[in-house]
Amino acid sequence: MRTTAAVAAVLAVTGTALAWAPAVSATPATSCATHPLGAAGLYAEFVEQDSTRYSDSEGAVAVGGDAYFGDAKVGQGFSIGHKLTGADLAKLPGGHSLVVGGTLHANQVVINKGSGVYGSLDDRSVKGAGFAVDGPHAKGASPTAPIDFAKEFTSLRALSTGWAGTTPNGTVAGDKDAQGLFLTGTDPELNVFAVAAADLQKARAITLKVPAGSSTLVNVLGETYDMNASATYGVYYQGADGTAPVIDDYALASDEFRQIRSKLLWNFPQAETVRKNYTSWPGTILAPNATVEMGGKNIGPGHVNGSVIAEELVTVPGAETHQMNFAGCLPKETTPGTVVTPEPPTPTETTVPTPPATPEPTPTEDGGTPGASRTPEDSASPSTPAGTPEAPGTPEASETPATPGDATTAPGSTPAPSATPEGDLATTGSAIGPGAIGAAAAAVLVGGGFLAFAKRRRRAS
Repeated sequence: MRTTAAVAAVLAVTGTALAWAPAVSATPATSCATHPLGAAGLYAEFVEQDSTRYSDSEGAVAVGGDAYFGDAKVGQGFSIGHKLTGADLAKLPGGHSLVVGGTLHANQVVINKGSGVYGSLDDRSVKGAGFAVDGPHAKGASPTAPIDFAKEFTSLRALSTGWAGTTPNGTVAGDKDAQGLFLTGTDPELNVFAVAAADLQKARAITLKVPAGSSTLVNVLGETYDMNASATYGVYYQGADGTAPVIDDYALASDEFRQIRSKLLWNFPQAETVRKNYTSWPGTILAPNATVEMGGKNIGPGHVNGSVIAEELVTVPGAETHQMNFAGCLPKETTPGTVVTPEPPTPTETTVPTPPATPEPTPTEDGGTPGASRTPEDSASPSTPAGTPEAPGTPEASETPATPGDATTAPGSTPAPSATPEGDLATTGSAIGPGAIGAAAAAVLVGGGFLAFAKRRRRAS
């Protein structure tokens, strides 16, 4: 198992071993604190090293290394921050909605709100036909970046390890066919679960039942988690009244379920790789030692209705992160202890939620993201600068790009109905619903022309 120097330092200080152990570990030493993630909690994407992105992030984006945003050869750009409010921007270091510590390799990067700062700029656009960055931006992130990524990730790794030592108070159950996993908690303040990554990825449906308003910590133990291993088709919520589970969607109709999502954190303290499939993932992903992959070839992009905190981030065209930052309450300081060994799921006869219906692909309506799409050049896959690893399994380009649509609302307000009735994929840049992708995940290619941005305002880059 790869152990970074930062991880080794954390282990040396805490004496905590990231290993399976039969003993139950320590409980949190202090009462829970709001905003426990530090600076990372302000961003939809917070990455220590490099990031490869297309399409859209509704929130702020911070990358400690190099950023590969957009690709002219498949008509892809990257939109940042169109759901940020004035209050959100006021909390960001320097007011920057985009921070890149290294080089920003950019094609049609649109900073909707706030400003961007980076160490250097590599214009990857088609000269005379495109642009690198649209929006207020400037060089100078390195060595004076407004974020100390090394310091933040040292803290995040310590928190991740400490939280993994929290004694679970919720139950994890699975049906006899290993098709579903049920996480049930009753604590009105904090519900903690421990589950092996191998058990989590076996589940085709994951159902969460906790009180509205409570915070939820799911510790996922193991070096690798692959959401497509059994083609997980949905994460569901179930109310205390025992009504039928509801699949996560960008525009959840229930305020109760939106509260649960906003206070849900998936902690991957041991993971080196976390792979998402086409399914919407609610809550914040904390994987400070891992490469997080959002989608892949023949899988589909899959969105995160929350934030991603990772060592590295790699996505395919169409994948989005949404402005639903973690709003829960977790221990800010923890007592070092042994990581809890997850128990096998308790057998249950509970019925597993059925997969969502497969909708017809529905074009999205143009909205707050940048304007009309451009026709991509004839290319099978996105290009990557020399010496940079390509995004794994990047889909081939489609012939006709979709027009980007606006997202609806952030948690806490009443959202408009989703433009695509898939129930598990937002429509802020995707023209193919996840039901269609999920029904033929091995056969459907997600178009590289999902989202191409036209420049609304010509600014010098």
